[in-house]
Amino acid sequence: MNETPTICYSLADQSFAQTKSLGILNLSLGLLEALNARGVPLKVLGNETLRRALPNDVNTHEYNGAIGGKLGRVWWDQWKVYSAARRTKADWLFLPKGFTSFTREPPMRLAAYVHDTIQDFYRENHPNAVSDFEQWYFENGLKSTLSSADVIFTNSDFTADEVRRKAKTVSARTPKVIKAGIGFRKPGTNIEKEDRIVVLTGRFPHKLTAQAIEWMARWDQAGNWPVDWIGSLPEGVTLPDRRNWRMHSRLPESDYRQMVNGCRVLVFFSEYEGFGMPPVEAALAGVCPVFSAIPVTTEVMMGTGCPFRNDDFDSFAKAMEEAKLVSESAVDEWGERLLKKHDWGGVADRVIEGLGEIKTRSWDND
Repeated sequence: MNETPTICYSLADQSFAQTKSLGILNLSLGLLEALNARGVPLKVLGNETLRRALPNDVNTHEYNGAIGGKLGRVWWDQWKVYSAARRTKADWLFLPKGFTSFTREPPMRLAAYVHDTIQDFYRENHPNAVSDFEQWYFENGLKSTLSSADVIFTNSDFTADEVRRKAKTVSARTPKVIKAGIGFRKPGTNIEKEDRIVVLTGRFPHKLTAQAIEWMARWDQAGNWPVDWIGSLPEGVTLPDRRNWRMHSRLPESDYRQMVNGCRVLVFFSEYEGFGMPPVEAALAGVCPVFSAIPVTTEVMMGTGCPFRNDDFDSFAKAMEEAKLVSESAVDEWGERLLKKHDWGGVADRVIEGLGEIKTRSWDND
């Protein structure tokens, strides 16, 4: 590649207060910072809530209507983002949330970062968990991405395979799919650890929150270690009134990091992820991760941490006991391995190389 193309990077539809996935928000910001550090010319479509999160030296245009409720989000997705991108006269439009308009043609070369194909998973396993409109909207957004993006980046080999599988069902053309990965940074300060457990929860069915509560109650009979539950609960699910169990709703990022990085064990239940960031983040902070051994976490964690099977309570209990006894040096060694593998510099380089391979709007039909 002789010159680095200019990227119009769209963040206007993301905010801490409204996002359903802090992981996607953090990845979007992290990738932007990594590209900026590599000297990529960037024109950012942002909003007022992100001012403090963006690098000071990036060219930013604010579009607050994109976070002005569902109608504003739909209008942004389907029409305005393409108009805003065209005005920047950039070479590429990069959509880090992965969903593209299904009402307009892209105004320039189009790249999308697809995090998962969870719409398929929900249609098959939890068909009544989300509204018909939401299921329809995001399915069509993903189909449009598969049909119109010049290149698709993913977070894992698992998701790359899922995207290729999905593409065969919706498009006669095969989009170029590149695993860019996700990068991480080690926490700047080492927080002293307490004999305490953090369990992450979520209201969506794939987070297995009800199972997490049941299994933790079976395992934690004595209640010797405090357990902090962070997140939301599904409708109809309550946290038992147990000694040393405390529930926290969504926390500001700094408070969340302080609580997680100061515990000894982080527990992460899930039946589907595109990557699964919390176990990696835990190990980097010197916290032992206990996590569901689904295909993508097995790939991402590379033999580190304490995995368990979602269909086997005994494997969970064993993982918890191992996690309480694992040495700090072992967790630190895991963190070093993971940090070397999941490096923001490498992610940015793979994105830059992938964009540089496409000079005009074209397709790889191989």
